Amino acid sequence: MEPFLTSFTTSFIWGLAAFGLFVLILYQFAVKAVLAAVDAREAKIARELQESEDAYKKAKGIKEELDARMRGAEAKIAELMAEARKDAALHKEEMVEKGRQEIEALRVRSLRDIDAARYAAIVAVRAEIAQIAVTVAEKALRSNLDRAQKSLIDEALEAASQRKA
Repeated sequence: MEPFLTSFTTSFIWGLAAFGLFVLILYQFAVKAVLAAVDAREAKIARELQESEDAYKKAKGIKEELDARMRGAEAKIAELMAEARKDAALHKEEMVEKGRQEIEALRVRSLRDIDAARYAAIVAVRAEIAQIAVTVAEKALRSNLDRAQKSLIDEALEAASQRKA
C-alpha cells in the first residue's frame, strides 16, 4: 500500500492545494457576496417588518380615532334625532291647536249663519203670514163691503201701490 500513497502524494498535495485555493477564492468572491446578500436581505426584511409594524400601529391609531369620531357622530345624531322629535311634537301640538281654533271659528261662523238663516226664514214666514192675512182680510172686507166702499178701498190700494212703486 505504500506505493499508492507515495505515487499519489504529490498529486494529493497539489489537489489539496488546488482545493484550498478554490475554497479561498470561493470564500473571497462567492461566500462574502452571498453572506453580504443574505445580510442585506435580512436587513431589508427587518426594515420592512419594522415598517409594517409602524404601519399597523398607525392604522390601529387611525382606527381608534375613527371609532372615537364615530361614537361622537352617533351621539350627535342621537341628540339631533331627540331634538327633531321634540320639534316634531311641538309642531304637532301647534298644528292640532291651530286646527281646533279653525274648527271653533268655523263652528261659530256656522252658528251665526244658522241664526241669520233662521231670522231670514222667520222674517219671510212673517211676511208671508202678513200677506196671507192681508189677502184674507181683503177677501173678508170685499165680501162685506158694498160697492161704494169697494171703489174707495180700490182707489186707496191703488194710491198705496203707486206710492210704493
